Amino acid sequence: MDTCMEKVYDLTYMPIVSPYNLLENAKLPSYNYVKYYNSADGLIAEMECMVEGKGLTVFYYHFDKNDNLQKIFMESNGTKELAFDRQESLDQAKLEYYNSKLDYKEAI
Repeated sequence: MDTCMEKVYDLTYMPIVSPYNLLENAKLPSYNYVKYYNSADGLIAEMECMVEGKGLTVFYYHFDKNDNLQKIFMESNGTKELAFDRQESLDQAKLEYYNSKLDYKEAI
């Protein structure tokens, strides 16, 4: 149950990864580029790299105005998909926490 609470806390209050952390990826040999640009909702970090089993892949990290990661999209072979959504992950973590509390109460 503690890990569920930690997950809820982290997804609510922690940045998870910052735009500054991603800049380090540009130094890795599998990365072609890391670039940043503004959107209506905040900052986007776009990174192109070689991913084993997928080939050339572009990641789009969406940050809010406070530099908190909100979503990650990945595009490979002409297909763009959602890889991470902070709100969906938070909702799932809360559900896991509530379910674990119910399971605990039923066990007593």
